[in-house]
Amino acid sequence: MAELADILAAANITRALIVDDAIDEIPLADDLSVDSQQWTQFFDDLSADDHNSLDVAFPGYSELEAEELQKSDGFVRCLWDNRKQIAPMLCQTLFARYTADMQADIGHLNVLRELLEASGLTCNLVGRDFVPAVADTDIVFMDLYLCSAQRTDDIKVSIDGLASAIAERKTKPPLVILMSRSNRLEDKRSEFREGTKLFESTFRILVKADIQVDGVVQRILGRLATHYQNSLKLSEFVCAWEDGLDAARDRTTALIRRLGLSDLAQIQYLLLSAEGEPMGSYLVDVFDKVLQHEIEANASIIDTALALNELDTAKFPAPLVPGANDLLEFVEHSLFHNRARLRLPGAIDSSVSFGDVLRRKPAVSVVKAAAGLAEATSPVAADVVVPVVLPEIQGDMVVAVLSPACDLQRNQLKRVLLLAGDLLVLRTEAWSAKNDGAKTPIFDMGDGIRRCIKWDLKHVLTLTHAELSDLLLSDQAAFEKIGRLRDLHALEIQQKLLSSMGRVGLAAPMPATHAVRIEAFTVGTDKKLRSLNIASLADGGVCYIGRNPDGEKPQEKLVLTERACEDICRAIDQIDPDTVHERSKDILKSIQKSSILYETLEHGLIVSNRSSENFIEFKSANSVTQGLVARNKKQIDTLSMTSRDLQHSGLVLIAYDASANVPDSPAEEADLKDAPGDAALQ
Repeated sequence: MAELADILAAANITRALIVDDAIDEIPLADDLSVDSQQWTQFFDDLSADDHNSLDVAFPGYSELEAEELQKSDGFVRCLWDNRKQIAPMLCQTLFARYTADMQADIGHLNVLRELLEASGLTCNLVGRDFVPAVADTDIVFMDLYLCSAQRTDDIKVSIDGLASAIAERKTKPPLVILMSRSNRLEDKRSEFREGTKLFESTFRILVKADIQVDGVVQRILGRLATHYQNSLKLSEFVCAWEDGLDAARDRTTALIRRLGLSDLAQIQYLLLSAEGEPMGSYLVDVFDKVLQHEIEANASIIDTALALNELDTAKFPAPLVPGANDLLEFVEHSLFHNRARLRLPGAIDSSVSFGDVLRRKPAVSVVKAAAGLAEATSPVAADVVVPVVLPEIQGDMVVAVLSPACDLQRNQLKRVLLLAGDLLVLRTEAWSAKNDGAKTPIFDMGDGIRRCIKWDLKHVLTLTHAELSDLLLSDQAAFEKIGRLRDLHALEIQQKLLSSMGRVGLAAPMPATHAVRIEAFTVGTDKKLRSLNIASLADGGVCYIGRNPDGEKPQEKLVLTERACEDICRAIDQIDPDTVHERSKDILKSIQKSSILYETLEHGLIVSNRSSENFIEFKSANSVTQGLVARNKKQIDTLSMTSRDLQHSGLVLIAYDASANVPDSPAEEADLKDAPGDAALQ
C-alpha cells in the first residue's frame, strides 16, 4: 500500500469519487421498473385502511391508476418513507430485491472506500447527482447502471452524465474505473468509453465482487496512475487538435468567402484553361492545402505535439481490449483518397488522374452492360462479344496511372503510362515492414476484405486517351476506377518505376496487427504441459508485426490484455511449487508474488515467426528470464519438455494464429516486404 501511495502522489492524484445509485437513500420509480409482479401483488393486497392511509400520505392517490402510481417518483418516495407504517409487509415484499441489491453494493463500496483512503486518497461518495462532483476529482469509480433495474437504456444515465462532466475539463480528464455487478460489464466497456470520449489509458473496468479480492483495486490504481501524466499529454494534444480544426476551418472559410465569381473567372481564364483542369477539382485541392496550412499555424497543436515527443514509450500499459486499435486503417487512409473523391475528374480532357487505380470489371457486369440489361435474362446475353482491351490484365490485377499529373491535365500525352500490379488478399503472414520493391501495403475496396497491391515494375503499359475513355466511359466500359493513390505514394511508385534517382522518402507504415489465441501452462513433474485454464485468455491477444530496433529484420510482438496479464499472474501465484518439475521450481518461485512477471507480460513478448515452433525465452526489463513462449505448437498433449527448456519454464505461453478468420484468397499470396516509403528521408 505504501508503494501505491507513492505512485499516486507522484502522479498528483489525491482525490477519488465513488458514483453509485446505492449511495442515494431513496429509490426512484425506475429502480422498481423490473418488479412488475411485486407491484401487482402490492396493489391487489392493499386493505381499505391501507388505501385510506395512502390517500392521506400521497394526495391524489385515489385519482391515479396503478400504472401511473408505480411510475411516479413521488409515490415511490412516499411508500419508502412510510414503509414501516403503511402496509409494512407488502412494502417489504415490494422493496425486497431493491434493498438486497443496494445492501450488497454498499458492502462493496465501503470496502472500496477503505482501500482508497488507506492509499492516501481523499474519498467522496455520491449518487445519481454526481456531475458537479466530477469537476474537482482525479479518479472516478463509476457505476455502469445508475439504476437498480439495470435495463439496457439505463447505461445512458452514467454515459451522458460523465461525458458532460468531462467536457468541462477535457484537457485534464479524470481517470475512470467503470464498475458493476452486472455480467454485461465486459460487453458495455467499449460503448461506455466511446460515449464518454475517454482514452483507453485513462479507463478500466472492475467487477464489484473483485473489490473484495486482495490487491485487485490497488493494482488497477497503480497501473492507471503510472501512465496518467502521459495520458494527459495525449488528451491535451487531441483537444488542441479539435480546437485547432475549428479555428482553422473558420480562418479557411473566411479566406474562401473572399473569392468571388470574378476571381473564379480569372483563375479559369489565366490558369485552368491552359492546364485543362476542372474548376471544382482544382478548388477542392486548393482548399485542402489551405486548411492544412491553417491547422499547422495553430500554436497549441504544435506545443502539445512537442510534448508528445517526450513520451517515455519504454513503459506502456497493456491494452484494455484485444485488437481494438486498428492501425491498418490509419495506413490505408494515409495512402488513398476517399473513394468519394473519384467522382471529381482530375483533368477536363482526360478520363484518368495521376494515381488512379483501375481494375477490369467482373465478366458478368461487362456482359450486362454490353447487352444493355439490368439482368442477364437470356442465354443470348452471355454470348455477347465484348472487345478485349489490355487482355493481360485479368482477374485480380490492377493498373495505376503514373503519367505526370501536369501532362494529363494539359493533354500533352499521346499515350498514358500505366503500371500493372497484383491485387491480393492481405494475409498476416505476408505483412512485413521491410523496404523491398514497389508495393501498396493495404487497400480497402469497401467489401470488408483487406488487400495489398504488389506492383510489377517490369509490367509497363501505355494507352491513348481515347482508349482509356473507351475503357472507362463507354457503354461497354470494361474497366472501373476503384481507388486513387495520394500524390506522395503515387509519386514514390512512379520514381521506383522510372529510376532509382530522386526517391521520395515517406514515413513507414504503422505496424500491422492480427489476433492470436493464447494458452498458458506450467510444466508438471512428468515434463508435460499443464494448462492454467484461464478464462480471460479467450479474449486472445494481438501480434504487432514490424521491424526490430535496428530496422533490418522483421519482428513480431505479442501483446495481451490487462485482464489476461492479471489473471495469468493470479494463476501463477496459486501454483504449488511441488506440483511442477524439479528443474522448474526455482524460476516458478521467482515469479510468484512478484510484480516483475506482470510488467514483463504488460510490455509484450517477442515471438518467433510463423514457421518456427521452437520455444524462446521471454525476459524482464533487466534481462531476467520469466518463462517460454512458442508459436502454433502442435500436439502439446504429448509434448515432453526438454531438459534445457525446463529450467526456463516458470510460465509457458503458446500463441496460435487465428488464420481461420482470414478470407480465402487466390493461390498466389501477397509478398508484403516493404512499407509505402522509406522509414526516414534519405
